[in-house]
Parts: sequence; structure tokens; C-alpha cells
Amino acid sequence: MRRSRDVVVVALYDLFRRRGFEGASLSDISEATGLGRSSLYHHFPGGKDDMAAAVTDFATEWIGKKLLAPLKTDAPIDARIAEMLAATRRMYDGGATPCLVASLIISPGLDQKSVVRIRNIVRDWIAGIASALTANGLPGDEARRRATSAIIAIQGALLVARACGEDRIFGETLDRLQQELLS
Repeated sequence: MRRSRDVVVVALYDLFRRRGFEGASLSDISEATGLGRSSLYHHFPGGKDDMAAAVTDFATEWIGKKLLAPLKTDAPIDARIAEMLAATRRMYDGGATPCLVASLIISPGLDQKSVVRIRNIVRDWIAGIASALTANGLPGDEARRRATSAIIAIQGALLVARACGEDRIFGETLDRLQQELLS
């Protein structure tokens, strides 16, 4: 079966965030994408490293459009933060879906280029929140501290919610973040 590369990348994104880079075997990848080995290497000549690069590029683009772009609008700051948090809730399916960053960054076999891409996703998210807060009058150091704390809270809440099997933990954390970022 011939599948577009974009469809394959979305399937890989879901697989890598659920299984990690090391945990996704070639048979898992074939099953998730519906492609055999030769078709996979046609799309990704460098193998899993190319797949990881494509997935991190996809995640970077999605986060840029859905999480960071709302922070750059002329809407009131509370609306911008609310939209970013709503997109965060959707991205993690209310706390039920694992984080790609967390799943990949712990993979010892991940190539250095993908590690840099993963780091940039987190750095860009922090910078986007901090920039919105600074544009709203918060001093730069305080904006960066709040933005960093927000990402730590999001990632920690996701982990705890998944570990406890209680998605509400994630949702409640996102609800509090709106107030904490703007207080």
C-alpha cells in the first residue's frame, strides 16, 4: 500500500510518543504505518534516525502553530494563555496521551540532531510563554521563571496523571496554570 509521507509521520509520532524511540521495533513501525521495510526506507533512507527527525520536525511545526502562534496574537493575555493551555489539553488528550519529548529524550539511541530538536521544542515553548508575559508588562526574569515553572507543571502533571490513571490531575493543573501565569 502506498501512503503519503505525512500520514506515515503522524503514525510514527503517535508510536514514538507511546513507545519511545528505543521501544519502537521495526515490526512495530511497520504495523503502525502499514508499510513494509522497503517502503519505510524509501520514505526514510536513514532509518529510525530519519524517522525521529521527521517526527520532531512535525512536532515542532504543530507546536508552533497550535501552542506558540496564539501567544503572539494581539488578543488579551488571558485569552492567549487560555488558547495555549486549551491546545496543550488537546495535544495530550486531557492527560491520557504521553509526551513525545519525554518519550524521546530518555532514549539513549536517539541521534544528536533529534536531541537538539527535542530540546528546542521545550526551549521554544518556554520562550513563547515568557515573551507573551513580557509583552504584557511582566519583567523578563519573572516571565521566564513563570514560563519555566508552567512547563515543569505541565510535564509533571502529565506524568503523575498517567502514573495514577487519573486524567483529572492534568486538567486541574492546567486550570491552575492560567491563574499562576497571570497573577
